[in-house]
Amino acid sequence: MADTGLQISNVDHSYEDKQVLHNVNFDVPDGKVVALLGPSGCGKSTILRAIAGLITPDRGRISLQGRDLTKVQVRNRKLGMVFQNFALFSHMTVAENVAYGLAHLPRQERKERVARLLELVRLTAFANRFPPSLSGGQQQRVAVARALATDPSALLMDEPFGALDRALRAELQSELVRMQDDVGITTVMVTHDQEEAQAVAGQLVVMNEGRVEQVGSPEEIYDHPASLFVNGFIGHANQQHATVTGAGRLKTAGGAEIAMNRTLNYLPGAEVIVTSRPEDLSLSLTEQPGAIAARFDRAVVMGRFLTIDATLPDGTAIKAQVLRDGGARPGKGDAIWLIPDTSRLHVFPGNNQIN
Repeated sequence: MADTGLQISNVDHSYEDKQVLHNVNFDVPDGKVVALLGPSGCGKSTILRAIAGLITPDRGRISLQGRDLTKVQVRNRKLGMVFQNFALFSHMTVAENVAYGLAHLPRQERKERVARLLELVRLTAFANRFPPSLSGGQQQRVAVARALATDPSALLMDEPFGALDRALRAELQSELVRMQDDVGITTVMVTHDQEEAQAVAGQLVVMNEGRVEQVGSPEEIYDHPASLFVNGFIGHANQQHATVTGAGRLKTAGGAEIAMNRTLNYLPGAEVIVTSRPEDLSLSLTEQPGAIAARFDRAVVMGRFLTIDATLPDGTAIKAQVLRDGGARPGKGDAIWLIPDTSRLHVFPGNNQIN
């Protein structure tokens, strides 16, 4: 508990008759970045609004550094906020925007703090420029500097890179990591972009339909997904219906017999869904024991890799990623076999819906 900067405990919330948050629980370690990740409508922005004080949850507790914030007014929460549209004042200079919340400070102290923050975000040379003359990335950095100016206890970011193009997003993600290392402020970021979340945050909170599906590091969530939803949402996951035929054996709907490297917690005859990552499948042009038969559709060169699109006998699409080895490639419509790394397969109850 000593290293917990922000705690979200048993939070429920409804809009009219629709419950949008269901018993939400997670902690944000002091000085770390946590990303709330999930599809549109999953509740991630609602929980951010509850942390900010823009709504009061129906039930539960929100605390920061041991202080209960649940019913504290917005202005008294000591939180910095960065929004997708930056919300800068176009008639004020960059320096004036950063200084906006510092009117209570003596003039010299205010000037020194603004200078320090502009140096942090690498915008010292732009202090007297106006926001409309800046690039999107520069405006985003001004917004971060302004949010940090009041020395907040935590920083809240709602889709902070959503309005930027892909290349600029990657650059600003690196900038945020650098600034976080320098400042060490507890940060909660909302995003629907899994790559962005993994690039910036040390911990992910994956949400779906108002519930927390899993909390963990990017590695933990990618390698050990707690549910079929998480498995499919974080990275690409091929999904096949299968039947358990023994303690560690499966038979897919397409007829492939798979011998797992571990015992499964399912009775023989149980219907399950088995998933595989594209990088955990290898390609064979001849039939192999335990391989999954498929029809080759196409291959796309991705640097050193080939991304292979194929179709299983039941019509299910499957994807593999293999190293380019210079060997012969199958033609469209050819039979191929995909050999799974059974140590990397995941098995979920068959009553889940394949997307």
